Amino acid sequence: MYKLLTVLLFLFSAFFVYAETYEVKSGDTLYGILSDRFTPQEMAEINAQIKKDYKRFILKPGMKLTLEPNKVTLNAALDKEIIIEHMPDGSTKVNIKEYQYDMMNVLVRGTIETNLFDAMYKAGEDAELAANLASIFEWEIDFFKDLRPGDKFIVLVEKKFIKNKYAGYGKIVAADFYNQGKLKRAVYYNDGNKNKGYYNEKGEGLERGFLRVPLNYSRISSRYTTSRLHPVLGYHRPHYGVDYAAPTGTPVKATASGIVKIKSRSKGNGNYIALRHPNGYETFYLHLNGFNRAIKQGSHVEQGQIIGYVGSTGYSTGPHLDYRIRKNGTWLNPLKFVATPKTLKKDDVSAFLEFAASYFDKLDMSHIMYAQNSPLYTVPPVSSMAVMQF
Repeated sequence: MYKLLTVLLFLFSAFFVYAETYEVKSGDTLYGILSDRFTPQEMAEINAQIKKDYKRFILKPGMKLTLEPNKVTLNAALDKEIIIEHMPDGSTKVNIKEYQYDMMNVLVRGTIETNLFDAMYKAGEDAELAANLASIFEWEIDFFKDLRPGDKFIVLVEKKFIKNKYAGYGKIVAADFYNQGKLKRAVYYNDGNKNKGYYNEKGEGLERGFLRVPLNYSRISSRYTTSRLHPVLGYHRPHYGVDYAAPTGTPVKATASGIVKIKSRSKGNGNYIALRHPNGYETFYLHLNGFNRAIKQGSHVEQGQIIGYVGSTGYSTGPHLDYRIRKNGTWLNPLKFVATPKTLKKDDVSAFLEFAASYFDKLDMSHIMYAQNSPLYTVPPVSSMAVMQF
């Protein structure tokens, strides 16, 4: 036993003696890092093999390499390693090793003090989850106007782990938002057919044909009006859109599925996109910093797809998105526009309720556990009989 331990300790120490680590710096190339280990011909073959097997690979600062006498391991991504080996026959082998992620459902809960993003941060999560939660309830709650101190949320969300390391969020599976004494509930449902999305406890769809807003914004800097003093031109004229102030580069999403009618630039609008949707609707996105390169005039885009990025091109005094809606040639006020909800057919509601029952129970019990740990917490009017007995 003692000899075995001695051998293992020797091998363990030998690895760290002969294995070096290197962190990629700005300006580095794979050829420059490995030129003392591989010939120019071998490096050409290595690069060709990587381009073939890992088409999107780009060497980036911060990536780490483990350098052993006959093997180099590059951590290209959390779920991918590029392994380059000198083989006994003198050849060079490149292998792309992929790691599968494990998915875990995690319960997140928090209380509003100032805003949703601050509450989510205090719950140990980040802005992405706050934005995802807000998008689910965007037609139910105005997260700029309706939130009150003491509002609460409980979220059951998928989290991805790779090699026991957190690798990002999956979808929100179920969520409750207790806003001004009223409970808003959502469960994700996909029947493998046409029904896919978030529904409440009655089977009513929370998602609609249009997103309420096309981006995450900080404030509304100008509203829809038939007469506004233009900040650049200096005279009054109609403003048929809503200006959402946001940092340059903020992604802009298509509020509904449709066809790219215009992708262009003009003196006043700057870089802008117009989308054509069914039933005579059109949406416009003005003053963009740039476009999603995959978007072409005439191409189809899905609801929620990124089409461009916030900028200040054209007649503009600062980074913002001027968002407009038109139906059959008539401009609509985006702040008053209410899209038609996506609903389940009567025959599908019972299947949804059967599927969602276990998630309703989990959410209900979470409120009870929350109340037990916080004497000031008020259990909302949820559906579980257990709540009535509590």
